[in-house]
Parts: sequence; structure tokens; C-alpha cells
Amino acid sequence: LWATTARSADAVCCWRMRAGFLKEDTVTEAVSPAVLATQYAEALRESERLRAIVEPDSEPFRSRYEERSLLRRLSQQAKANAAAAPEGSEEGDRARFIEAAATAMLGANFMDTEETGQARGLLDKSLPVLSAAGEADTLAIDTLNRLGVLAANREEHQLSLQLLQRALNRYESARQAVLGHVDALTPAAAATEAGLVEAGQAAANAAVREARVMEDLHTLTGFYLAQAYGNCGQPAESARWCLRTMRRQLRARGTGRADEHGFKPHEWARNAASLSSYFCAERHFAAAQACLNAADAVLRANRRVEKARLAAVITAEPAPEAAGEREAGAGAGAASE
Repeated sequence: LWATTARSADAVCCWRMRAGFLKEDTVTEAVSPAVLATQYAEALRESERLRAIVEPDSEPFRSRYEERSLLRRLSQQAKANAAAAPEGSEEGDRARFIEAAATAMLGANFMDTEETGQARGLLDKSLPVLSAAGEADTLAIDTLNRLGVLAANREEHQLSLQLLQRALNRYESARQAVLGHVDALTPAAAATEAGLVEAGQAAANAAVREARVMEDLHTLTGFYLAQAYGNCGQPAESARWCLRTMRRQLRARGTGRADEHGFKPHEWARNAASLSSYFCAERHFAAAQACLNAADAVLRANRRVEKARLAAVITAEPAPEAAGEREAGAGAGAASE
């Protein structure tokens, strides 16, 4: 009995040592700027891979916790490099930027796992460096969007509106540079035909992806701005941003995306009907009718697509999805104008 108790005590002691070790700040030695840059690039790729994993309901955040550990290690390494670099040096500034980027991504991680208390502190901490940086526009916009949502959840509506307006301004200043970069490159689809090397193809793909992510984030900014203006007692601005966001969503139809940025016909139609009610209350009857026409066109086209998809399943033939969605776009686009 004593031996069993002793083994149990040793196990408890070891467990306590491990738990205490995790809570302590580990000492991280600085590495070369080149190694840190490699670690940053690898962490970005691995973080993206982990976020794309769909976990079972029993462990919905398993991959996100793995991402959290990865980002913490990157943040600690960048912090060590920044502390070891000479004051005002380029390598020190770069290390501080990487630390801020990792911190912002950690904040997003905590927010996605519904730990909003920790998320806010991390996002706030990263914002000054991201705001001053001339890169990572998508990360800065995402951070501002998230802080705006968290402020709205605390009913700090003016602060929420200010943060979202900053996200809008960052998008407007970065959009031309990003889209110009994309236009200057051979499209990824034609990279092989143009005989570009593999590195060139990767650059083209990265630029196109950055532009797409930025536009997705801007659509979210518009959606949040519509709510923020409504919370601040500005219904006309709220309606304007709602309409602008819905037009952007309508242009994104037919992409087949299943994520939060994919076009959802029924949700879009409900929002159009709600917007019609606002225009009726303001006696803008033509605009109200246009919203209802757009909702009707989207729903009718969606029914045709669903019928075609069901028929294809039954007959094992491809569904004419593209044709149906093109027709949806023609009818709804004309109505929304």
C-alpha cells in the first residue's frame, strides 16, 4: 500500500512540475533573422492548414489549440529576437512585427474558440505595430474587424464604429496597391503557359489570394458597419452599408464556396426583404420594390439550381449549376440596380 501511495505521490508531483512549467515563461534564445523569417513563413502555412481542419463535435477546437501552441512559440521567438537586436535596427523592427503578427493571430484564435476575454487583450496589444506597418494589410483589417465586433458585444457602439471605420480606411489605402500587384502578374491559371518558373507561379497565387482575402474582409467590414451605424442611431447609413454589402455578396454568387463568405440565397433574400421594410418606412417605394424583386429573383433562380442538382443526382448527370447561377445573377443584378 505504501509503495502504491508513493508512486501516486510521485505522479502527482511530476504532474505539478509539468503544470508549473507550462505557466512559466520559457527562456528562448535569439536566432538569426533568416531563421526567424523561415519560422514565420512556416508558421503561417501551418496555421492556415490547421484552421481549415473540420473537427468532430466532441473536440471542435482540437486543431485550433494546436495552432495556438504554434503561434505562442513563434511569438516567444520573435520577442527574444527583438530583445537581442540593437535599438532601432532593421532586424529588431522585423522581429517586433512578427511578434505583433503572431499576437494578432493568437487573438483571433482565442476569439474563434470563444475565449473573448483573452482575445481582446491580444488583439489590442498587436494593433499599434500592425497599424504602423506597411504590410500585412489583411491581418490589420481582420484585427480591426474583430475588435469592432468585441466592442459591439460590450455595447461600446461608438468605439465599435471607430474601429470599423479604421478597417475601412486601411482597406481603401491598401486596395490599389494589392490589386495593382495582382494585375502586374500573370494570372495563376496562365502561369504554366507563360513558362514562368515555379516561384513565379507561387507569387502569382499568393497575390491573387491576398486580394481575395482582402475583399472578403472588406465585405465583413461593410456588414459590421451596417450594424454599427444602426446601433449608433444612424439608420440611413446603416441601410446604405447594408445595401452595399448585399451588392458585394451578390457579385460573389456562383463561386461554390461553402465558408462564411459563400453566397447564401435564403439569407440574402431575408436581408433584402428587411431592407425593403426600411425603404417603405422612409417612403422610398421604388427602392423597396427593387429589394423585393431582387429577393424574388434570387430565390427563383436558387430553386431552379436545386431542382437541376436533384435531377442530376437521380440521373447521375452533371447539374447545369453554372447556367442557373448566371440566370440568377442577371435577374437579381438588374433588380438590385
